[in-house]
Amino acid sequence: MRLFVGVEIPGDVAAELYPLARGIKGLDAQTPDNMHITLKFIGNVDPGLAAEIDQALAAIAFEPFDLQVQGLNVFASSRKIRIFWAGVKDQPVMRQLASRVENALLALEECPDMDMRKFTPHITLGRNRNAARATIEQAVADHVSLSSRVFTIDRFCLYQSHATTDGPEFRVIAAYDGKDSERQALDLADELVTGDFE
Repeated sequence: MRLFVGVEIPGDVAAELYPLARGIKGLDAQTPDNMHITLKFIGNVDPGLAAEIDQALAAIAFEPFDLQVQGLNVFASSRKIRIFWAGVKDQPVMRQLASRVENALLALEECPDMDMRKFTPHITLGRNRNAARATIEQAVADHVSLSSRVFTIDRFCLYQSHATTDGPEFRVIAAYDGKDSERQALDLADELVTGDFE
């Protein structure tokens, strides 16, 4: 199972972001249903470790917090822009939640082989296939004042990444509200799935 932990983006906010990447030739736009903010990318794990991860995440307490999309940016090397993304207004409570998620996973007896890069909150809008660098950079400059409505995050989720012919799809397999009162059932009997995630 290819897993990561993240927070969901409201449908209306995602729908407003979608055209930003969809309108750039050579970008593979992220569909609104797939938009999220990754708190921690975990990677491939077996079902036994996934069950331990679920238990560790269920024990994390947090308070709901507000978020707002703010501006666009990219992840790039000197040769190519890889990811076109929307940022969010800095939210210390979300950073604290991301840290708690990481620490809970690191404390597991069998610690997953996680991505340990610094947490950079973002919403992936598109993956670059062959779009011109100048075109993407112009889109970033044109939307420097981009912002969304304020929305509340009252739960975080464990996602499974599925590889499809149209690109990766992300499915919530468990959700945590910080009080363990609205958790969804986590079905770990599914066949192992390998996907592509950024």
